[in-house]
Amino acid sequence: SLDTPEQFAKMKADGLLLFGQLPLLEIDGYKLVQSQAINRYLARRGGIEGKTDHERVVCDMIAETVNDSIGGVIGYPFRVLFLLKQGKDKEAEEQGARNVQAAIDRAFPKFEKVIEANKNSKFIVGSSLTYADVLVAALAHAYEEALPKCLDKYPGMKKIRDNVISIPSVAAYLKSDLCFQFPRGKVAIEYCDNVNKVLSR
Repeated sequence: SLDTPEQFAKMKADGLLLFGQLPLLEIDGYKLVQSQAINRYLARRGGIEGKTDHERVVCDMIAETVNDSIGGVIGYPFRVLFLLKQGKDKEAEEQGARNVQAAIDRAFPKFEKVIEANKNSKFIVGSSLTYADVLVAALAHAYEEALPKCLDKYPGMKKIRDNVISIPSVAAYLKSDLCFQFPRGKVAIEYCDNVNKVLSR
């Protein structure tokens, strides 16, 4: 983990970050940056990038849409930080819920249409697990942590999420200390303050 701007600056100075940005994944002797490039590398490595050219490009389109849609939950604690720092936890929760619901209403119907189009399969693309399933499941899981029961109106998203989190390795990860819980209250303040400190904001 990064705790100081000096640590971040050292990573950049040491050439660990090709474009000076996080995230960074060190794997197979590579130092990978840019989240979508990382996702696609891992998909190819794991054999879940799609079986055909068409499946692969649909997966890529879904991945880009997930990336466009994740901001509503990633930005949640930052958008209510001013309320949390005033001790107005209830107001922060209410404002956060409104923000998250608005993001869900924009994004989830699009995914539902894609899932419905592949209705004869329990997967979002084709007839087997792809990295698109993993990303959509992660998106759905993150939003449901922010706003419990938000998947009730989106059975396709819930189906994909449930399929992925039932995979033993994924289930084990979600129960492990490696999986960060959604930041609320004091944890959200500490999280935002740490990010802002490291990025010198």
